Amino acid sequence: MNNKQIGLKLSTIALCVLLASCGGGGSGGYFENNNSGGVSTGGGSSTSAVNIGTISLFDVNNKATTAVTIAGATASVKVTDSSGKGISGALVKFTGGGVEFGTSNGAVLTNAEGVASIAIKPTNITDTGSYQLSATAEYDGKTATSKPYYFTLQAANILFANLAAVNPTLESGASTNINLKTQDASTGENQNNVTVNFTTSCGTFDNSSVVSSNQGDVTSTYKAIDANGKLCEGTQTITVSGSNGAISKTISVNIASIEANSLVYTSDAVNLGIQSSGSASSGQIEFTVYANGVPASNKDVNIELVRGPEGLSFVTFGNKTAKTLKSDSTGKIVVNLYPGNKPGPVEIKATLASNSNVYALSKNVAISTGRVTQNGLSISVSKNSLQNDKDGDTAIVTARMVDRVGNPVPDGTVISFLAEGGSITPNCASTEGACSVTLATQNPRPVDNRVTVLAYVEGDKSFIDVDGDNVYNAAVDKLEDKLGNSTNIGDFFRDDNEDNTYNANLGEFIYKRGAKGTCGASLMTEPNIAGTCDTNLDAVIRQQLIFAFASDTPTFYGVSGVNTIMTDITSNIFTFQVYGNSAKTVPMPSGTTVAVTVKDNTDNNLDCEADILSGDVKVPSVVAMLTPSTFTLDSNEGVKYTARLQKCVVGDDVKITINAPNKITTRIITLN
Repeated sequence: MNNKQIGLKLSTIALCVLLASCGGGGSGGYFENNNSGGVSTGGGSSTSAVNIGTISLFDVNNKATTAVTIAGATASVKVTDSSGKGISGALVKFTGGGVEFGTSNGAVLTNAEGVASIAIKPTNITDTGSYQLSATAEYDGKTATSKPYYFTLQAANILFANLAAVNPTLESGASTNINLKTQDASTGENQNNVTVNFTTSCGTFDNSSVVSSNQGDVTSTYKAIDANGKLCEGTQTITVSGSNGAISKTISVNIASIEANSLVYTSDAVNLGIQSSGSASSGQIEFTVYANGVPASNKDVNIELVRGPEGLSFVTFGNKTAKTLKSDSTGKIVVNLYPGNKPGPVEIKATLASNSNVYALSKNVAISTGRVTQNGLSISVSKNSLQNDKDGDTAIVTARMVDRVGNPVPDGTVISFLAEGGSITPNCASTEGACSVTLATQNPRPVDNRVTVLAYVEGDKSFIDVDGDNVYNAAVDKLEDKLGNSTNIGDFFRDDNEDNTYNANLGEFIYKRGAKGTCGASLMTEPNIAGTCDTNLDAVIRQQLIFAFASDTPTFYGVSGVNTIMTDITSNIFTFQVYGNSAKTVPMPSGTTVAVTVKDNTDNNLDCEADILSGDVKVPSVVAMLTPSTFTLDSNEGVKYTARLQKCVVGDDVKITINAPNKITTRIITLN
C-alpha cells in the first residue's frame, strides 16, 4: 500500500467517525437515548460483547507480509459485536516494539465495517530484529485485546544517488560541498534519517557523519587541509558509506599543487654569546612558509647571511655561503647560528626558491655576550657600616658583570661570596648581568670590627687586543692595562688582616689553580698570590671589600683639645673624631647622627653658639674604610668633624651628641 492509499484509508476512517457521531444510518452513535437500555451498532447489533480479530499486516503494495521495511506497512484489525457484525467507532490502541505508529499515541477508530488500520515504520532502519504487535479495542465500556502478531524488521537497502562535488577542481587549502541523496534501492524513493559517513585520502570535513533529511538530502563541506594542518594536493578520493548495508561510493577531487606565497620570520628575540663566552656555542632562528595562510611543507627556501660579525657561520658550522633548505611538515625552516668571537647584529634573509620576490629578514638577532672580564666586575653595597651590637643588621651586596666589550654576561652566570665575619648568601646567578646577596651581622665578629668580604667568578683576564680580533692570542696580545700594569692573576686569598699578603698561619681562605708563572701585584681590592700565574686568558675574577661591624657606643678622639686651646675669646674652631670601636678602626654605624650644641652659663650679654662646619652630620650608607696608621686631627677624614664656637667664654658648656641607631651618647665639655 503506497502513501496515497494509506491517506485514503485514514480519510475514510475519519468520515465514519463523523457519521457515527451524527447518528448516521439509524445508529445512536456514542450517546445513550434516555434510559433506552443499550446502544446499537451501525447495523443495529447488540453491544453486549466486544470482540477483536487477528491483526493483519500489509506492505506498501497492499500485500500481506510479516516483514516491515523502511517503506513502512499497515496494521489492520477488525472489531465485532457478539453477533459478528463490525463495530464502527470503537477505539483501538496498537502497541509493539521496534516500530513507530502513524498517530502520536498509536490509537485509531474503527471504520463503518469495524476495521481499524494504522501505519507503522521501523524506529531504526538498520534494525533486523523480530517483535510482536498487539491491539486493544474499547467500546461502550467493554474491551478486548488481540492475540500477539509476530513480525520481523527488514533493514533498508539504501543507495547513494547523485554523489558529486560542487567544485571538483580546487586550489590547495580550498573547500567545496559534497552532495548526495539517500534512496531505497528497491523503490528509488528518497529516504530520510539515513546516516552517511565521509572519509578521504587527504583533507577534512566540516561534518564527517551526516543524517539525511528533506527528501534524502545530504551535504558536507570538504576542505583540502588534513587534520594536522597539512595542505593537500593532487587527486584525492572521497568515500561515502553507511551503517545500513549501503554500498560505499567514491568520487575524486583534483587539488592544485601547493604554491607557497608567503614567508614569515617566526622567532622571538635571540641574543647569543660569543664563541668563547662559556654559554651555548650555537643558537637557532626559524622562518615559516605559508600557502594561502596555511603552513606549507617540503618547499625550497634559500638562506643567506646579509650581515653579521666576523666569525659567524650559519646552517652548518663554518658555513658562510647561501644554502637551500626545505620546510618541514609544519612549514618551518630552522636555521642554526654559530657565533664567532666578535659581537654585533645579525641579519639572515630567507627567500622562496619558487619566487624571489617573496622573502623575510630575521629581526632582533645579536651576538653580544661574553664572559665576565677582570675589569668588568663591579661590586656595590647598600651600606658598609653595620651595627655590631645586634644580630641581623643587613647590607645588600650587588655584583654587576660585563664582558670585555661592556655587554652583560649571560644570564645564570654564578658569582660566589665569602665573609670573614657574620653571614653572607653563598652565591647568586645573574639576570641581565647583575645579582645580589645579603651580608648580616652575627657571630663570628672579628675583634677589630672589620669584616673582609670576597667575591669571585669564572671569567677572563683583561688584555690589550693588539691584532683587534677580540680573541686573546698569547703570542701577540698583552696581559696588561693601558698604563702598562700587569693584569695577570693567579691564585687568590681573602685578606683578613688587610696586609696584601697571604698568611697561612692566620688561616686565611685560599683558592688555588696551581700555575707557577709571574703575577701582577696583589691589591686590597684584588688579592693575588705571587708566582701562581700562567699566560692563559681564563681566570677566576675576584674582588674584595671591607665592612665595619661598628658599636653603637662611640669612641671620641681629639675632643680634649678643646680644653687646651679654648680661651676667653668669643669665637674658636676645634676638631674631633668619632669611631665605632675603641681601636678607632671603623666609623659609627651608617645612619648615626652627630650634633654639637652649647649652653651659655655666663652673664656677659653674649649668646654662645655652636655649629658643625665640616663632617658628615649623618654617617652615610657607604663610608671610606681606610685603616688608620696614626691618629691625629689631620687623618681619617671619614670620621673627622670641625666645629665652630661663637660668642662663648670660659664657663660655657659644649655638648657633643652621638645618636646611633640604638643608642644616644653625649659628651659635655666646660670651657676653661
